[in-house]
Amino acid sequence: MPSKGWHIELRKYHRWISAVAALFLIVVAVSGVILQIQRLGGEDSDADRAGSTVLSTAIPSPVYGALVSHTLDAVRQRAPNAVIASVSLRGEGSDIEGVVDMPGDPLREIIVDANSGRIKSDERRETESLILRIHSGEILGEPGVVLGVMWGTALIVLLITGGWVYVDMYRRRLKGSGKRGLFW
Repeated sequence: MPSKGWHIELRKYHRWISAVAALFLIVVAVSGVILQIQRLGGEDSDADRAGSTVLSTAIPSPVYGALVSHTLDAVRQRAPNAVIASVSLRGEGSDIEGVVDMPGDPLREIIVDANSGRIKSDERRETESLILRIHSGEILGEPGVVLGVMWGTALIVLLITGGWVYVDMYRRRLKGSGKRGLFW
């Protein structure tokens, strides 16, 4: 059986680790709640983008080629030396847009009226939502990822030390008063 001093040290470490971890856990908890509310409210941008892209086999091949060609010509005029990551068409009927993504941080997205070749928008956008980047720690770059590993490890340590403290308290309660309830 461990010495009494060891239990006191374990509780002290548990309290200090939990105090420091609480600062990070507040950020993770608040950003996680915001992400869930956004998801419930239908603000999941990746799902919206995927749902709005239409790849139709009903478009005749020459028309499809012309739409892609108009899109690429407009993008090459706007950004002649840019690397293109993806080209997609979305829309229905005669209102078809060409969407061209260019790699970088942040990602550059050019939207073109695929019929006329007119550029509708040229914007830089984050590949992930700001709240998600805060939640994962990625907003701080590599140090944020390291912090994420640290607060995840802190949670594991708190779980183990908290479990040990609970078992110790339960044994003492059982020994002192004989009460067997798991929660008091």
